[in-house]
Amino acid sequence: MKNSHALLLVLVIGCVSSAASDRPDIVADLACETARMAVRLSQEMAPAPASDKCTNCDGTGKLGDGRIVTVCPICKGTGKKP
Repeated sequence: MKNSHALLLVLVIGCVSSAASDRPDIVADLACETARMAVRLSQEMAPAPASDKCTNCDGTGKLGDGRIVTVCPICKGTGKKP
């Protein structure tokens, strides 16, 4: 899929009408939009987290020392990330 993005980018870069060469603001706008698209397509998506358990209570839904236990305020006792 990355190759198709590169091909599209190459095709779009050359798309400037002859009337646009008289107006440098249009050429500059097209250059900026093309650069923005190239940067956006080159960014990798962040991988999904390995687990959806709450990092505050380690997925138990409770916090405490064993004698005193309270509901985790972050996940509200579900044990999952909010």
